[in-house]
Amino acid sequence: MVLFVLSTRTAMRRAQKLRTQHRDSLRLLANELDDRYDLVPALIAASAGAGVERSRISPVVGARTLAIAMRDQRLSLGERAAAENTLSATLHELIGDPEEGTHWPFIRVARELQNREVRIAGAARVHNDLARDLNTTVSRFPSSVFAKLAGVGAVPLFEVAPMPEGVVPVDAGQAAAGEGGEASGTVAA
Repeated sequence: MVLFVLSTRTAMRRAQKLRTQHRDSLRLLANELDDRYDLVPALIAASAGAGVERSRISPVVGARTLAIAMRDQRLSLGERAAAENTLSATLHELIGDPEEGTHWPFIRVARELQNREVRIAGAARVHNDLARDLNTTVSRFPSSVFAKLAGVGAVPLFEVAPMPEGVVPVDAGQAAAGEGGEASGTVAA
């Protein structure tokens, strides 16, 4: 009986520890994303000084606006992942290789954003690893029973969800040109 009580207590503590570590990793990831949002306006201002075309800047502005709107709607990170990945991709396209530029303010902010992207990738990796551990603990017997007793449940990963079967993504350029697709950016196959 004593062994059963001790093992129950240990399993509940492990589940609670994983939940606490997951919450901390979630906070870290959210802070890194917020810091990136704060750096984008400085990059845009520096881009104007570096002579970057407006057509290269506007996708970054749109992606940042979408990512912030999704954050403000208090969606889970799993639901926000696609918008965050889009922002990363548009920033990468705008920045390219900052060492090729000659405008120091642009180079400085571009380097900061590249460092921030590395930090975001690391924070996302830590978050996803902890989320997988927690989800494994919550889903396997007998630890699932103890996790339920401890009030610990499954958590979403910070990943872009796979497209539902039969739905094919549409290139944004094709959709804008009216070559097919819906406003949502997807089309049924």
